[in-house]
Amino acid sequence: MKGTGSVWAGYIHLLSLLFFGIVFFPEWEAYFELWNTSIVYAHGFVVFGAILFLLIWNRTAILELRPDPSFIGLLGLIALCIIMLFAKAADIKTIKLLAVPFIIASWGWSIWGFDHMRKVGVPVLLLIFAAPIWDDMSPLFQAITVFFNRILLDSTNIPAEIREFYITIPEGTFYVAGGCSGVRYLMVALFLAPFYGYLYYKNFSRTLALTVIAGFLSMFANWVRVFGIIVAGHVTDMESSLIEDHELFGWFTFVVLCLVPLFFIAQALEPTESTASNRGKASSSDQNNTSSKRSSVFAALASGLVFAVPVIFYSQTVLFENKNKGWHPGIPTSTNQWRGPLRFAEVWTPSFVNADISENLMFVSDDLKRVQFSIVGYRTQDRNKELVYYRNRLFRDGWRQLASSTQALEQPNAFDIGEVRETLLLDESSRQAVLVWSWYELDGYASPSRLKIKLMGGLQALTGDSTGAFLALAGQCEGFTLETCSDQREAFRDFIVSVDRS
Repeated sequence: MKGTGSVWAGYIHLLSLLFFGIVFFPEWEAYFELWNTSIVYAHGFVVFGAILFLLIWNRTAILELRPDPSFIGLLGLIALCIIMLFAKAADIKTIKLLAVPFIIASWGWSIWGFDHMRKVGVPVLLLIFAAPIWDDMSPLFQAITVFFNRILLDSTNIPAEIREFYITIPEGTFYVAGGCSGVRYLMVALFLAPFYGYLYYKNFSRTLALTVIAGFLSMFANWVRVFGIIVAGHVTDMESSLIEDHELFGWFTFVVLCLVPLFFIAQALEPTESTASNRGKASSSDQNNTSSKRSSVFAALASGLVFAVPVIFYSQTVLFENKNKGWHPGIPTSTNQWRGPLRFAEVWTPSFVNADISENLMFVSDDLKRVQFSIVGYRTQDRNKELVYYRNRLFRDGWRQLASSTQALEQPNAFDIGEVRETLLLDESSRQAVLVWSWYELDGYASPSRLKIKLMGGLQALTGDSTGAFLALAGQCEGFTLETCSDQREAFRDFIVSVDRS
């Protein structure tokens, strides 16, 4: 019976490697691209290799797992698959990549029970330490680094003035940038602790304790690193090469102040031989004698749920890709108060990548007020062709943003929008200021919020509709502050309530 179970588990786990490789191929591709192109996440290849090592190292215990179907694991898998489907539709990269290890772990939990989570799920979840979620934490750790450097500077009587992330000493100013937050050192330390714990600890509390210590030591090493650079600038009157090139110094500090003490602490936390048990031995006495039929049903159901994610997503995007070929967002039309549109009259032009529609139209009122209406539309959205995309910008090179705020609007109006983003831009060549009101529009929904449009766009994409547009009003201002743009602002307000839209 044991031999049959081992063979069955072996086949399933071998097939699962191929299964998850195919189902989540776009996500694995995104992971490898991230690790290959980002210095912050370059350790991801090491994390991936370490996960494979742990699974091979513990293969005997994994193959001895017996089916123990879990409804809790299945419910978790259902929730994660829904989240993944939505994230793929909305193309939220962070959620997509972060969901992959959790889906794999929940898939195994639903088939083999929680014992699978301990033996397979834990190594797989180490992938979160190479997922693109840590950049968002940089501002927090920048602030923490500045706080503790204030303490270190005060304790050494080095005069310093600190404003946000800028530390100014008599010899010069240091900016604690995102790279100085210590996030990449933190990721490496937090990965090493559970990796070591999986190899040598039986008790989860020991692994947790080591992880907390690792996190603290990595942050402490970074505080000392930043302080050392400031001291070098103070002592050498900003002449030290360490000020400009401190990459090697950072890793040296991390090794000496974090990794070396962490190694000795990890050894001290190891259980003695008398308390250690034979790791990886499966106990047949505490496992349920689950029927083969029920196990097969759970395995098929769990795998079907995971497989349904790309099937549903691609069926909605591929089968309906021709559905919106004739789509065009409505544009304003002439009224008694506003004449137009006049084409090719550009006050300002946004910078969007691979758009299907891009127009700049000028409207003139009876009292000669001018409003440019700009629209950028996407009939379909795909990789490098998205409405909300990091390469899409409100202005091109040669322009600079002076101010930004939000403006509430009266309703009803021609665009059915209650709020817009108001931005004051400066054309650096002509020194002309331009006021821009901008927002995004989906079918039946409009908002200036990129996040809301991303989320609503994901829901819309599940229905086979991936259309979307960026809309804006633009006009010249007399001054260089928002307060000097009151006339143009009033022209915008009159325009949106006076025009019709076809």
